[in-house]
Amino acid sequence: MIEPLGVSWPRLGPARQTRLMRLALVLTLALVYLLWPYVALWGLSRAVADPDPAVLADHIDLEAVRDEIRRKLNKESHSAIGTLSDPFIQWLEQGIRRLGTGALDELVTQEWVRERLTVGSAPGQGLLGRVSYAFFDAPAGFAVSLGAVASDTQRQTQVHLRMSLDGFRWVVSAVYY
Repeated sequence: MIEPLGVSWPRLGPARQTRLMRLALVLTLALVYLLWPYVALWGLSRAVADPDPAVLADHIDLEAVRDEIRRKLNKESHSAIGTLSDPFIQWLEQGIRRLGTGALDELVTQEWVRERLTVGSAPGQGLLGRVSYAFFDAPAGFAVSLGAVASDTQRQTQVHLRMSLDGFRWVVSAVYY
C-alpha cells in the first residue's frame, strides 16, 4: 500500500471507527442546524422581493406575529419582542383608538409585514443587504435586525424580526421596530 506523503496512518479498530463516524454525524447535524435559519432567511429575502403575496405568506405566521404584540402589550405575559420604539407605540395607539380591540387583526397584515421588511430597500430587493444582526436567541428562535445598528437616533429605523421553528421550517413569528 502506498502511503500519501510517506506518512504511515494508524489503522483504526471497528470500535474507534464507529465512534468517529458518530462524531462526524453529530458535527454534521450541528452544522446543518446552525446554518438552517440562515438558509430560511435567504428564502424570506427572496419571498419579500417576489410580488406574489402567496410566496411571502409561506414564510410568515401572522397569528404568531399578532400574538407576540398582544403579549408585549400585556405586562403580565412574557414576549419575545424587545423594546418598542416610540413610532411603533404611536402606531399601535392610533390603531387601537381608531379600530378598538380588534385593531391588531386589522393592522398586522401580511402587507404590513412586507412593508416593515422592505423599509429602506429598493423596490424588488430582498432584505439580506439590510441585515445588521442575525443569530439564535433560543434553540428554536432566531433573532434578526434590519437596518443600521441601533443608536439613539437610528433606533426608530431599525426593524426586528424573530423567526421560530414551526415543525420543520423557520417562519417569521414576531416583527417590531
